[in-house]
Amino acid sequence: MRIRYIAMAFVLGTALVAGCSDDKKSDTTSGGGVTVPAESGTQVLVVAGDTSETEQFLTADPVSVSAGSITFSFQNTGNREHEMVILKTDTAVDALEIVGDRVSEDDAVGEIGETEAGVTASQTFDLDAGNYLLVCNIEKHYGQGMAVAFTVTG
Repeated sequence: MRIRYIAMAFVLGTALVAGCSDDKKSDTTSGGGVTVPAESGTQVLVVAGDTSETEQFLTADPVSVSAGSITFSFQNTGNREHEMVILKTDTAVDALEIVGDRVSEDDAVGEIGETEAGVTASQTFDLDAGNYLLVCNIEKHYGQGMAVAFTVTG
């Protein structure tokens, strides 16, 4: 009888250890008990910054991804506020019409709002296949170089 308890303890201990092991498909639980994958979708790093008072930049890595859930990590390395607006458009990166120091956001499908210098903000968007521009649309920033072409493939 004692051997039976030892065997049961061994089996239960093994099951407990296996249940707590770390695997590559880890999940996290958000509020409300909903389980979501820890690394779901595609990750894109977008970096905004300043090279001078009148020259700024916006980069994305990668610049082409598959359609679906895309998490943008927007890193403001500059010394002023920046934002990231996602425009679905076939217009060339340097050909958007500027009206009143900004471009139209009529084609916007998403946005990470004004982000302070030195701060990183993340947000996930579901994007369909197509051509996009990522722009900072704070006054004059697009005209100072804050735009990058971005492609979502089917």
